Amino acid sequence: QMLDLITTHEGEQDLSKYKLPVYRRIVQYKTAYYSFYLPVACALLMSGEKLDNFVDVKNILVEMGTYFQVQDDYLDCFGDPEVIGKIGTDIEDFKCSWLVVQALERANENQMKILSENYGKKDPACV
Repeated sequence: QMLDLITTHEGEQDLSKYKLPVYRRIVQYKTAYYSFYLPVACALLMSGEKLDNFVDVKNILVEMGTYFQVQDDYLDCFGDPEVIGKIGTDIEDFKCSWLVVQALERANENQMKILSENYGKKDPACV
C-alpha cells in the first residue's frame, strides 16, 4: 500500500516513475502476497509444512495475484460499473496501473504530452 501511495502522492506526479518493475513491485506486495500467497502459506505452516519445500507454489501464486491485478486494472477503466460493482478511478487518482504502464511504453512524443497533461485529473474530459 505504501508503494502505491508513494507513486500517487499529490504534487509529485511524475509519469516517468511508472515502469513495469515498479508496477510489479506494487502489485506483488499490495495484492499478490496478501491475497494469494499468504493464505496458502499460513495453511501450509499450520499443517506443519516447511515453506522452503513450496517455492514453486509461492511463485505461481504471486503470478496469479499479479494477473488478477492486471485484470482489475483493466476493469477499472473499461468495466461496466453495473457489472463489476464499482466505478473505476485509477486515471483520476494517478494510479500506477497496468494500462498506463503499457501506454507509456508505447507512446510517441505527442501521446506522452497528452498523457502528461491529462492523467491524474478529475475532469471527465481529461479522463
